[in-house]
Amino acid sequence: MTLPDRLMHHFGSDEAHKRFWGLLDARVLELGDGRTRLEIPVAKHWLNLNNAVHGGASAGWLDQVAGLATNTLCGPGEVFVTATANLQYRRPFAPDDGPALASAEVTARTGRKATTRARIANRHGDVTLEGEFLFILTARRETVTQPPAHHAD
Repeated sequence: MTLPDRLMHHFGSDEAHKRFWGLLDARVLELGDGRTRLEIPVAKHWLNLNNAVHGGASAGWLDQVAGLATNTLCGPGEVFVTATANLQYRRPFAPDDGPALASAEVTARTGRKATTRARIANRHGDVTLEGEFLFILTARRETVTQPPAHHAD
């Protein structure tokens, strides 16, 4: 099974839905060869007090799509992790302008470093957020289970 196939299989898993991916409720439009495109519904829990997508939420979306594109290039037991992100907010994203269309492409790779450009556009094609990411290749961490919550007596 190729890495993009393994990623696609993972997205449908219960484990993936317990993590950030599950919050997105995204649909994968493209995945592979250093490229990714996602469609993300604009749910109410993403909105700020001004009834637009919260900047931190859209930054998380952008990091997700950029990381997915970059991780299509890693080998078994490896993972690219975000080192830096340079973001430019272009315009607010109103909920009725959804769904969000997030895309990313690896633009350079040298050794353990990869540079990826990503953007989010509304359904009209207007770019709302774009950025450039530096990712570093590292060994994949073992899957960990969350310890039970500690309750005060």
